[in-house]
Amino acid sequence: MKSLTILSALLLAGFAAADPIKTDILTLTEDFYLEDLVVYTGENEITNIVVPLNSINFNDHTDLENFDVYVFFVEADKGLYVLKNNAATKVLDNGKDVASSMDDSTQVFIGATDGIYTFNAEKKTAEKYGTLTDNIKNILVTNGTDEIFILTEDKVFYKVTEGGTKKEEITNVKDAIQVVLDPLNNLYFVDSKKHVYVKSFEDGTVRKVKGVPANPKFVELLRPPAIVDDGVPLISGKKVYDVHANATAEFTGLILNSKPSAYAVEATLVLYFAHDKKIYQYSVVDIINSTAEMMGQVKSFIEDKAPQVKEAAQKKSIRL
Repeated sequence: MKSLTILSALLLAGFAAADPIKTDILTLTEDFYLEDLVVYTGENEITNIVVPLNSINFNDHTDLENFDVYVFFVEADKGLYVLKNNAATKVLDNGKDVASSMDDSTQVFIGATDGIYTFNAEKKTAEKYGTLTDNIKNILVTNGTDEIFILTEDKVFYKVTEGGTKKEEITNVKDAIQVVLDPLNNLYFVDSKKHVYVKSFEDGTVRKVKGVPANPKFVELLRPPAIVDDGVPLISGKKVYDVHANATAEFTGLILNSKPSAYAVEATLVLYFAHDKKIYQYSVVDIINSTAEMMGQVKSFIEDKAPQVKEAAQKKSIRL
């Protein structure tokens, strides 16, 4: 049954880092991408998807079973878009990444080829933030302190200060090609040699991650599900790993034979995957309901986790 395979894949992608499920190896194939789950079809490949976890999407009135939030995505050679109410709107021609904190703010920051912008939700437009003009590859916002960090295309990692007018280089994050934060503000990064590192939020030390394959052809970090505190998913080759803040990693049991071009698993109960110029929306709740008779144990697991997910998505601050 396709829905059963999809559910198993979603569980591994969205929950394994928080509470690993003992399972056989699962291989994700083309059957994962069902046409009735498509929410956007583009002209070019989708290269990035972000679902902000602050109050622009999640508040006390959020209904996680009837999910309609701001979903940001980048379409290659076309720019940054936002998907809302089943309609896609272009936000910025040169937008490349999006970030927000997990709190009661509604502010969303955009990293672009010429600096930082903020998202105007009422107009669905981008407004320049500060005076920096760096070509930004990744942008991050810490939880609790709302500090902004950027990774530039020339592999330099900065802390942004004074309202986006100044920056300070973080010198122990070297040669980075991708950076991701977990909810406790630990920094995970990949360098140009495809080595994976963790920078501790508590003491600032940087450690190389153990337990991941050496010399992989492909490595990508994902933003973690909302219920995960101190870890992030990692794709190495075709395999998905959980990387932990203690600089260890373990294989989740998921193999991506048909790899998405972009992912957003941070919302946890509703996940987004891009493949072949399309964005697919997967509601874990809907799939559980359709396979309830066969998946009693898994349904119980999700129901146990649902309050934790909602609390994480709606919480107003992070204790650091």
